[in-house]
Amino acid sequence: MIDKVETPKTVAKKVEETKVAVKKATTKKPAAKKAPAKKAPAKKVVKKPAPKKTFFEQLEDSRIAVPFKFANKTFMASLGVYALVQKEFDKRYNEFDKRVGQFAKDFDKFAKDGEKVFDRWEDKVEDFRKDVEKRVDETRDRVRETFKKAA
Repeated sequence: MIDKVETPKTVAKKVEETKVAVKKATTKKPAAKKAPAKKAPAKKVVKKPAPKKTFFEQLEDSRIAVPFKFANKTFMASLGVYALVQKEFDKRYNEFDKRVGQFAKDFDKFAKDGEKVFDRWEDKVEDFRKDVEKRVDETRDRVRETFKKAA
């Protein structure tokens, strides 16, 4: 086989080709103009199947649920009545508490008045007792004198 002999033209051509290749590789390409942003394709909305209803949720619309709903409303009504009674009780208790407070003030006044009345009556009873004792003593003395005369 005959080797190709490289002539100076072919060598120069190869050198130039490599320079161009190196130049292309080292030079930066000018920044390409950005194309307007494309909207991302709309995602397909995958509808999830509705969660399976529980046993009680299935019964909610059936005939069986009617008594339960009625019982629930009755229970809620009883709670409402209980709240109303509690409010009324609290109101009455507060009124009673005010009256007790007033009565405590009045009670002290009545106690002082009662002491005055007791002192007056005590004096009158003491005077009456002394009067009765005096009459009893007089009557006893008369009875003794009468027995002495008779004896």
